[in-house]
Amino acid sequence: MTLDAFALLVDLVSVLCLVLVVIVGSKAIRAFRQSKQAVTESASLISVIVDALSSRIQRSESVMVQLRSDIQATTQRSDTLAGEQVSLRESHQETLHHLQEILSNDKKLILEFEQLKSKLNTIRQRSPATDALPKRENLAVLVSDGDFLASLTPTESLTLEILRDEGAKTAPEIGKRLRKSREHTSRLMKKLYMEGYVDRESNRAPFRYKLNESLRSTFESSSNTIRAKPSETF
Repeated sequence: MTLDAFALLVDLVSVLCLVLVVIVGSKAIRAFRQSKQAVTESASLISVIVDALSSRIQRSESVMVQLRSDIQATTQRSDTLAGEQVSLRESHQETLHHLQEILSNDKKLILEFEQLKSKLNTIRQRSPATDALPKRENLAVLVSDGDFLASLTPTESLTLEILRDEGAKTAPEIGKRLRKSREHTSRLMKKLYMEGYVDRESNRAPFRYKLNESLRSTFESSSNTIRAKPSETF
């Protein structure tokens, strides 16, 4: 083989190597560009994901802060309600205690009233029923003698005359006419009633007293006789 042929062969091989290098380089550059684009796209995608995650994290933190605030407020309200419930429970217990004391005192008071009522009934049963049964037997003797006014005081006689002339009256009304105190008039009317000179209407208070109808004619005749005696003596 000649030198020229060898040189030509070397040149040919060099050209082939250069073409091969160009081809490989082109492919490498293309692959690099594709990789760079892929990396850029991946970076963009990662940025989008990061932004989305960041936004979600911010919302989650905001929700967590709100939840923490709500939990604290709820805890405070729960503590306040617990304190109010304790206070209310204590108030209810105190009120219940007072009511129990009042109920106990009322029961004691009722028992004392019942004992007092029993004592009063016993006293009433033991005492003679003088107020319900007037002593009219003494009056009957005086009436039969025809001079029953002689046993009366001037005030008693005047009282009977008032009842005869003006009809039934209460003790206060009679007291005003006689110008006597309430106590004096009360004793006076009770005495006249017990002795049978007057009857008593006890269906309402104050009691009304009226002249005994069975004594009216005797009283009128006796009163006229007494009034006539001074003129006869004169």
